[in-house]
Amino acid sequence: MNTGPAVGLVLAMAGFCIAILTGLTEAQGAGPAATPSVSVADNIYSWVRIAQAVATIIALALGGIFAWRRGFIFRYQQPHVTISHDVTHRPIGHGYLHIEVTATLHNTSRVKVEFRDGLFTVERLAPVDGDIAERLFDETIDKAIYESPKWDLLTERRLEWTTGEFIVEPGEMATSTFEHIVSDAVESVLITTFFYNTRVLGKIPSDMEPRNVERRKQFPWLWRTSGPRGWTRITAHDIYPAGHDLESGEN
Repeated sequence: MNTGPAVGLVLAMAGFCIAILTGLTEAQGAGPAATPSVSVADNIYSWVRIAQAVATIIALALGGIFAWRRGFIFRYQQPHVTISHDVTHRPIGHGYLHIEVTATLHNTSRVKVEFRDGLFTVERLAPVDGDIAERLFDETIDKAIYESPKWDLLTERRLEWTTGEFIVEPGEMATSTFEHIVSDAVESVLITTFFYNTRVLGKIPSDMEPRNVERRKQFPWLWRTSGPRGWTRITAHDIYPAGHDLESGEN
């Protein structure tokens, strides 16, 4: 566990307490009972110095907490995950394909990452009607919207893990495998996996649509940190080679 920010906060609070105690001691030593000749102006000046010291400590502590939460200084605490796909397929029965996707998650950061929710989708890339392809082009490129095309969703799955079930330690890797069954009329698919960051989003309610999770309002709790809301990987996978004739089975 990385305790750097916690130690910094404790030291700041310790400095705050020391400043208060030191100021009180100076004020008592400068009081009328100890030194009757000290003027009222001297007493006021001593208390002003105490207030300045306290204000400085508070400003430093708040600035450290803000920098910690925003990750501008302690960026090594931010989790970083890379995802790779291993995709295989095979015909099953009559008219169906079994697609197996293994997502490998590599934790390249210095902090552990825990996953509680994952979203896995398979979309149809081909075949696609010319009218649909033209509409997708118009929506994503021609109008300069630059959004991901909304392909035909074939299947979608959401996986959930309990607390402590799926943790990837710093520098280590873990895998998650899921399966889909689609029609053998599909020639190419787009596979997307998304793993949510529980440090930022927390546990996702079971009644929430997975695609709306990233738009969920974050509560400003003290323990809720900043960082990426999750990690995703998109892979295009060809079921048949280009130019394959589904009816004849020849290239």
